[in-house]
Amino acid sequence: MSNKNDRFEVQGLIFSFIVIAICEAFFLIDVYADFFRIDIDTTWIGHDKIELFAVLTLTFALGIIGMQIVRLLKKHRQIEDTVEVASGELLSVIQRHFTQWKLSPSEAEVALLLIKGMSTQEIADIRNTKTGTVKSQTSSIYQKTNLKGRNELMAYFVEDLLAGEKVIGGEYSK
Repeated sequence: MSNKNDRFEVQGLIFSFIVIAICEAFFLIDVYADFFRIDIDTTWIGHDKIELFAVLTLTFALGIIGMQIVRLLKKHRQIEDTVEVASGELLSVIQRHFTQWKLSPSEAEVALLLIKGMSTQEIADIRNTKTGTVKSQTSSIYQKTNLKGRNELMAYFVEDLLAGEKVIGGEYSK
């Protein structure tokens, strides 16, 4: 169903683009004719009727584009909400593991900064401690978690993310 909707939306945008391009060409020719005082009336349809038709089709095309913008903004908000929920859930999962591993509050803070990709020196600067202290806490973290290093610590949580379910358009998929 989503694929059909996407195809319809793309076709609507293509149609709108073509309508706008044709109307743009007409209005450029019209301005050129007015500027050089060239009469472009036809015998089969009046100039005013052509302009009216162009304006009405432009209005229709703008309506389609407006609906697409509203749809995309709504989809963007939904995706932002999903990311916000996912990031909050990830933090909850990480905190739960820290508790299970019996990390001290300081070790949990260092572990979280390690997961965020910060260097030992950056962690020491943020926590106003010496790099030796951070290295000691890092060693304790790896010992308590039975992980070999920073990469395994990050991979531990990334693997859970990639193995989990994701929400697409309100439906769950694996």
